Amino acid sequence: MPVSKEVFMTRWYDELWNNANENVIDEMLHPNVKAHGLWAEPIVGKEQFKQFYKAFRKDYGNIKVVIEKNLMDGNYLVSLCSVKGIHNDTGKPIEFFGTSIALVEDGLLVEGWNCFDFLTLNIQNGKIKPEQLS
Repeated sequence: MPVSKEVFMTRWYDELWNNANENVIDEMLHPNVKAHGLWAEPIVGKEQFKQFYKAFRKDYGNIKVVIEKNLMDGNYLVSLCSVKGIHNDTGKPIEFFGTSIALVEDGLLVEGWNCFDFLTLNIQNGKIKPEQLS
């Protein structure tokens, strides 16, 4: 069911990430969606996004995304987010911030640009040691 632009990103984060409702991927993403900033290369299409989503959920549980602020400019929706969760392998808490920009047309997310603090996330989960950054 299409939602208004004002609540689009709130529904996206709440249902997909906070409530683990994978069905919203099929409901809210354009079939040829393009998502930047989540993998080394852009994610293209719903199936590739589902692979990313499942891999992230496998690594992290109890995910809670809080939208601190939503901004809208025409068909572009910007969400400033804080993210908390648990790294499933270590049981350690994770917490980081990020911004997403979504191009929404005809009720579907067509393209997204993501800038989340994955450096902090990877320090918290042990993939990057702080001494590696000196």
